[in-house]
Amino acid sequence: MKCQATIFLALIILTNVAVAQSGIRAIHLEEGLQLALANNAQVRKNKLDRQLLERKFKEARSAVLPDVNAGINLDWYPLLPTQLLPGQLFGMADGTFVSTQFGRPWQLSGTITMEQPVLNESARRSIPALNVTRGISDMLLEKSNEDVIFNTATVFYQTLQMEQLLRGVKANVGKLEALQGMAELQLANGYAIPTDVKRIRVARTNLETQRQNLLTAISSLRQTLQFLCGLPYEDPLELLEEVGTPAADSLRWQSLNLVTETTTEHRLLMYQLEMTRIQGRSVLAEAFPTLDFYAAVSAQAFRPDINFFEPDRRWYGMAAVGFKLKAPLFDGFRVHNKSWVFKLEEKKLEEDHRQFVAAKTLDFRMAHEQFQNALRALQTQNDNVALAQEITDKLLLQYKEGIASLTDLLNAQTALSEAETNYWQQVFGYKLAVLKLLKSAGRLEDLKVK
Repeated sequence: MKCQATIFLALIILTNVAVAQSGIRAIHLEEGLQLALANNAQVRKNKLDRQLLERKFKEARSAVLPDVNAGINLDWYPLLPTQLLPGQLFGMADGTFVSTQFGRPWQLSGTITMEQPVLNESARRSIPALNVTRGISDMLLEKSNEDVIFNTATVFYQTLQMEQLLRGVKANVGKLEALQGMAELQLANGYAIPTDVKRIRVARTNLETQRQNLLTAISSLRQTLQFLCGLPYEDPLELLEEVGTPAADSLRWQSLNLVTETTTEHRLLMYQLEMTRIQGRSVLAEAFPTLDFYAAVSAQAFRPDINFFEPDRRWYGMAAVGFKLKAPLFDGFRVHNKSWVFKLEEKKLEEDHRQFVAAKTLDFRMAHEQFQNALRALQTQNDNVALAQEITDKLLLQYKEGIASLTDLLNAQTALSEAETNYWQQVFGYKLAVLKLLKSAGRLEDLKVK
């Protein structure tokens, strides 16, 4: 019975642990980026703008389809309009007129009209703008995705950095606790002085303060990451990232090259430049003639009263077809000046393109140099931690044997703590340098591919 009770208790404990652990949301960087892309409001708005654009395209296509309208007019004339007819029609002298009223007080008419554009050079030259506008919309969406990836990955790495620093502080606090116990034992045996114990307490208090500051920073970064990923603030979050060999992917990034034409900013500029040229050509075509085909059918009835459905009603029909030609002759140089506006806009975009290529090249070179420096500094800090650990272990052994002083040991512990802090800062400094390198090369999408 005692054995069964023990097993039952163990099962309960394991179940509670499993339930507690199941409430923790563990995410890798790739999952965090996918969540952030799905949750970002700007990305969702850009997708809605893309759908809205397709609807506007369908609306624009209606301009080349026939425009058919139908209408019914019911008119009442309390006083019919008067017209003057030449008196000659009635055998009267020249220069005389006879006043008469046409129509009936009640008039009902129905009309169906149709117009079909036949020739409109300005509209024809605007057709390529549809695909260019699609390209601009796609580039804006892609740029929003890149911004989300960069911002989310930056917060992700900063959170991991703070958490690793917190682990280092906790480990150093544990070492000082052990050292404090050793010093108190030596004090009790008369081998140490009270000042030594107090100095250890001061060092431990400083680490506790650093630990509290790190906890505050981690809390803020976690909430920021939860906001970016659309996760509830109440749910605990665990970030998963392999940092055992942080520079294992360095060869991959060292061979990264900049291809300006493939970057989102470059393609967006090219689309904007092409759109400006299309608009300029379309404006020039506004000076060309336009030709429309039209057709109209109508029926009209006249009555002395409103009863149009009596058997003696009579309808009078009309039908017409033809073409409408419109040829602009003088518009006050509106088209000329408007076309020059687009020419100047085109020149501005060409200047933006030249400046972009130069700036992008500089940005990539600086990011690549920063990456190389981060890689070298990471190796240096790794060696420095190993050396500081070796010195601290040796002094700790000498302190136990009464050879080394507490001052030397505390200085070594402090140096080791600083070396470990610098190392982990450099680990994630390397990660952020890779992130900036990918951003400058327009390859942030590579973060989502293992």
